[in-house]
Amino acid sequence: MTDYVELAELADSILAISDDDVAELVSVLDELEEGVRNELLVSDFLNAYQVFWYFFRYEPEILAAERLMLSSASSLPKGVLIEERDIYEIRFRVADAHPEMLVTDGEAELMTFRGKGAYRDAAEWVDSN
Repeated sequence: MTDYVELAELADSILAISDDDVAELVSVLDELEEGVRNELLVSDFLNAYQVFWYFFRYEPEILAAERLMLSSASSLPKGVLIEERDIYEIRFRVADAHPEMLVTDGEAELMTFRGKGAYRDAAEWVDSN
């Protein structure tokens, strides 16, 4: 586990290098040692949008992007609501350094999708149900 102060300094350096360019941020994160990167991806130093971009490499819908930007990456182990469709909620979560999309009915977890296509797969599942 990386010291909190060291992690904060590293995050500051990475954010300065990337200069608010999320694609550049992802490039810098790709170069980090895996353990340190995984700590940053669920830390208070990044937001959930930056982590979403890291894993999926594309822009979510506007409302989802705004929700993610307003959520700290440290909330990702529990999951962040990014979309509501009918009675379903789609939540983004990071578990064991892997992206997951959870589909819930607001109370119970109905489906979990993992990997690069998880967001698309969750949306397709919701649309077909």
